[in-house]
Amino acid sequence: MLTETTGRTPQALATELAVLREVDWASVWAGPPQGGSELRQWCGRYGWEPLTFDRQLVVRGRSGGELTLYSNGQWSPVSSVRYDAWQVRAGEAAENASVLSSADQAWPGYLDAAVGVLGAPVWAGSWDAEDFPEPPTPAFWRDRQSRLSKRSPYRLAYWAPRSADGAVLVLDQSVSFPTWTQDLPGGSMICLTARAATVTGGAG
Repeated sequence: MLTETTGRTPQALATELAVLREVDWASVWAGPPQGGSELRQWCGRYGWEPLTFDRQLVVRGRSGGELTLYSNGQWSPVSSVRYDAWQVRAGEAAENASVLSSADQAWPGYLDAAVGVLGAPVWAGSWDAEDFPEPPTPAFWRDRQSRLSKRSPYRLAYWAPRSADGAVLVLDQSVSFPTWTQDLPGGSMICLTARAATVTGGAG
């Protein structure tokens, strides 16, 4: 059977986005304090609870989900913040068609939740759209050749920064390669990623 592993809802995504819309991005990109009361205070400004401290910070957001502050394992500077909004996995390959159906059904609700907080995106669409935009930098999403060969991102929407040191907010849906086969169970995920507009590489 299909299993949704995050336990997060479109409303939870909206809750996290309402926070991210107002954060001090210059402070986030500079990186959090190393620990102790300063870190708790820094996280507390956004209603975050620090969870892990190894290499990069993971926090529990206001909706109960986790956000990862990616920093290439160096703690700072932070290059992106990621929130996994939805993930479904098949138990067996015979369910792969259901993965795709579930992905089709899930995306509109999460996109609508994001639009409700952020307004209309700069662009939204699927992997095979004729006007699918090239990424502002290679780290943001796959270029045309890779996207068409891998169907990834399967769907995408993005919002421009609200300030010079703000974040490009990207909501994307992926479908794992096994989903297109008849041999292995597949899956699909919807993620929100906030990226520094000046990022030129890195993970997250």
